[in-house]
Amino acid sequence: MWSKLDDALMDHVKVFEAGELIGGKSGSAIAVGFYVVLLMWTNKHLTDGFVPDAVLKTLPHVDNPRAVAGALVRAGLLEREDKGFRIHDFHDHNPSARAVRSRRKADRLRKQNERNGHADA
Repeated sequence: MWSKLDDALMDHVKVFEAGELIGGKSGSAIAVGFYVVLLMWTNKHLTDGFVPDAVLKTLPHVDNPRAVAGALVRAGLLEREDKGFRIHDFHDHNPSARAVRSRRKADRLRKQNERNGHADA
């Protein structure tokens, strides 16, 4: 699965706000990097932009993932939900898990038909 990134993300005001909340010279880099990690994880696992708390705390990409996620929430990049976090406006830029599964199934059937010598079925 692929994750799409808008090239405006690197200098989006929300990234800078999260970076200030994280602090230090690399705060914005940490914010954008962790946001991208979360986006890739949710796309890989087809969770429709949701990252469970149990997963968040195991991600090794930052020293304190809960604190970084909190900064992303305060900046508007994530939303806090019961037992986890959701990427803000995930479905505005990413397909739903249902759409991905449907496309994968159609691709499998098409390839199977091609292997069996059938035209489009």
